[in-house]
Amino acid sequence: MLLSCGGEEKKEEQKVLNASVVSDTSKVLATNDRIVGVARIEPEDGITNLTAGTSGKILSINVDDNQQVTKGQALLEVEVSVENAQLAQAESKINTQQAVIEANKATIAALKVNLKNAQDTYNRNLQLFQGKAVTKETLDNSKASMDKLAKDVEAAEANLNQSNARINELQADINYYRTVVNQKKISAPLAGKVLNVLVKAGEYVNNATQIAEFAPEGSLIAKTEVDELFAEKIQVGQKATIISQTTGEQLAEGKVSFAADYLKAKSLFKDQATEQEDRRVREVHIKLESGKMPLIGSRVDCMIYLK
Repeated sequence: MLLSCGGEEKKEEQKVLNASVVSDTSKVLATNDRIVGVARIEPEDGITNLTAGTSGKILSINVDDNQQVTKGQALLEVEVSVENAQLAQAESKINTQQAVIEANKATIAALKVNLKNAQDTYNRNLQLFQGKAVTKETLDNSKASMDKLAKDVEAAEANLNQSNARINELQADINYYRTVVNQKKISAPLAGKVLNVLVKAGEYVNNATQIAEFAPEGSLIAKTEVDELFAEKIQVGQKATIISQTTGEQLAEGKVSFAADYLKAKSLFKDQATEQEDRRVREVHIKLESGKMPLIGSRVDCMIYLK
């Protein structure tokens, strides 16, 4: 058998020559027009470790392993009693402040009525003074009363502006506490499948606590590595077949969707006894398009057709 994508022996029914009896592997490739090896099944966008993003005690877990979820669907419920109390307190303060604003408005309205009367009185006394019907003292007193009420209106309007500013501050506090409460709702960031729930009800989490392994919705890929000896033969769009290592059954078909532009050290299947540490490999992804989809994380045989 020819080994390249991962170095795994193929069965006779796969019709691939055994490399142990062939001295020139390039002839095998030319004869068979394919590269055969080992791959691992992964979601196209990879497996994501979801974190809590908040802190508190888990009250309930709303999903199970292998469950398909939609974007925004609640995964966990975390205790929010303290945050709800803070929100209620902020809302009560804004109600009180709203009452203060209404009182300020009523005060201004009353002062303006008094100011209008004082202005009328002053204007009347001014006419009477010009006719020498009232004394200068009476005129001055009416003007002083009018000026004082004008200042009182200005002060009351300043108080109203300050009360409005305060209510804006309180509304900002309410928005903040609502945000905190909403952040306690741990939801799916994307549509996909919860592969493995890592926490239990009653446990405490913090921002960095990993709560689940998650596969975003999308296609599966077979991720493999091609030895540098054959790396340049791989091209995006080449057809491929995925075969079960257990039964030899053909599981799925696909095409090469990604081939790295550089060679790197092996990262897959390093437990192979026959691997050569000094060889470099090219990472290749095969996007599965039809057939019986293998399990995520499973190891399969892959066959990439060069023509």
